[in-house]
Amino acid sequence: MSQFDLFGAGENENEEVVYNLKDGTVIYYPNFFAKTKIEFNDLKNSLRWQEGEITLYGKTHAIPRLHAWYSDEKEYSYSGVKLPRNNWSDNLFILKEEIEKITKHQFNGCLCNLYRDGKDYAAWHSDDEASLGRNPVIASASFGESRKFVLKHRFDKSVEKVEIVLEDKSLLIMKGALQHNWKHQLNKTAKQVDERINLTFRYIID
Repeated sequence: MSQFDLFGAGENENEEVVYNLKDGTVIYYPNFFAKTKIEFNDLKNSLRWQEGEITLYGKTHAIPRLHAWYSDEKEYSYSGVKLPRNNWSDNLFILKEEIEKITKHQFNGCLCNLYRDGKDYAAWHSDDEASLGRNPVIASASFGESRKFVLKHRFDKSVEKVEIVLEDKSLLIMKGALQHNWKHQLNKTAKQVDERINLTFRYIID
């Protein structure tokens, strides 16, 4: 039996799937950006992608994806990785405004990730940096290939994992105490998959 509540589902941009999890909430809009006319290639070709490295347990590794940071004026770093700031692109600003309308929440930065194939992934982590404050609202937009997104509770091992397939032009909202109590990852896959872009809009407080 599922340990979370699931409500709704739909095919248009305003319908939602709500996951009322223990210690947090996730809301999924399967086709949120259908009317924006912004496509995967528009984002891929206009954003300033770069490679990066991360040091874990004394060893330096290539980050398994390309990334870029866009913001009003805020710098951003995670796990010792400091990203140079770019001014908002027109496409990102349009997407930001659409998300702000439905969330009633403002965002001043966007971490962009380009997953080139199934070997690119995001390992288990939480978006709980001090710069995001307590109970941050994270809005995650997906364009391109569908990929599996998995969440697991950080402390209660009896709570089952949650798996959500993030589709092209979908929007995922994470809010409440979720980042303090859950981890999430984007799985690797051995399947032949096309490229995917993930845009995570957030509000930096310092």
